[in-house]
Amino acid sequence: MELAFRNARVVTGDEDFIGSVLVRDGVVAEVSPGAGGVGEDFEGDVLMPGVVDLHTDSLEKHYFPRPNIDWNPVSAAVTHDGCCLSVGVTTILNSLTLGSFNPSAARNTDNLRRLVDGLHDAQDHGMLRADHRIHWRCETTADDLRSRLEVMADHPMTAMFSLMDHTPGQRQYRNLEKHLANWQANGMSEATALERLAQVRDRQARNAEGNRTHVAQMAKSRGTPLASHDDESLAHVDEAADLGATVAEFPVTAEAARRARERGMVVVMGGPNLIRGGSYSGNVPAAELAQADLLDAFASDYVPRSLVECAFAMTREPFGWSLAQAVALVTAGPARAVGLDDRGEIAPGRRADLLRVRLAGDLPLVRGVWTQGKRAA
Repeated sequence: MELAFRNARVVTGDEDFIGSVLVRDGVVAEVSPGAGGVGEDFEGDVLMPGVVDLHTDSLEKHYFPRPNIDWNPVSAAVTHDGCCLSVGVTTILNSLTLGSFNPSAARNTDNLRRLVDGLHDAQDHGMLRADHRIHWRCETTADDLRSRLEVMADHPMTAMFSLMDHTPGQRQYRNLEKHLANWQANGMSEATALERLAQVRDRQARNAEGNRTHVAQMAKSRGTPLASHDDESLAHVDEAADLGATVAEFPVTAEAARRARERGMVVVMGGPNLIRGGSYSGNVPAAELAQADLLDAFASDYVPRSLVECAFAMTREPFGWSLAQAVALVTAGPARAVGLDDRGEIAPGRRADLLRVRLAGDLPLVRGVWTQGKRAA
């Protein structure tokens, strides 16, 4: 099977140019500079690799569209797949939480099993067009983390583990006063908020250290990538790196990002952080890390659309990155972080996961999506 594109602004790993691309049997066969050629005329639109998302929370939203209302998990998976493809995401690590200091119905073990089995069934039966995998977010303070890992860790879609600790007063929630105020704004009395804080801190003291080691050993034994999450200090980064983490997700200070880079970790920031102009929690802006050359990749976190926007935003002021450098932040960078070396770049032999993008002013519009050489959106 062959597919050809011409008169495209082709974005490779090193540069962009007007040229043509030939796809054969689902992989890129030829990349040629110059106008003309054969195949679909891109009329100067950008031809870039499909986006690779290491961390999206979006799947749960389709399974639980409202609190305590669950949807058919296969149907939810198909809807989620279509939403991601429509904004150019062709490889998706669906982040699902194991253990929580604030449990929800969506995150109990039975629901998670139904959700991931529905995703797996949909993919097995050819209902999904993107490549879906699971990123297990391991809340290390949880009393039941190990028992949940026993049930879920060996699911065939498992592709990544990450170490989480959402105890208020550190990491993502280092502004304790602000966090307590948010609890109270949601109807919790001061006394109840302080009681809850004490309970969460007690769980952290009992569980976090042992659970971090347990998750790290599990990842190592399976050869599965391990990420740290919301590192605040040098000690946080060093502990994670010593445990085998190779990805630093959403460091909350520039100091932590710099140490992660020194330890050879891939620094990943949230796309919404860049597009919104900063962190909603008041942590380090992604823009600051980019300008300090401490940024390797973006993940969508809670807005899949943010990733294609990030790629083009990085080409404008105050950054001025080349299109090839900027696109790599949402394609080759995240792909390499989890060992997916068969994608993320337009080059002979790579998977033909491809996007056609046209700019409307500064806004990138995804006009076509191909996965392994087949039209997907």
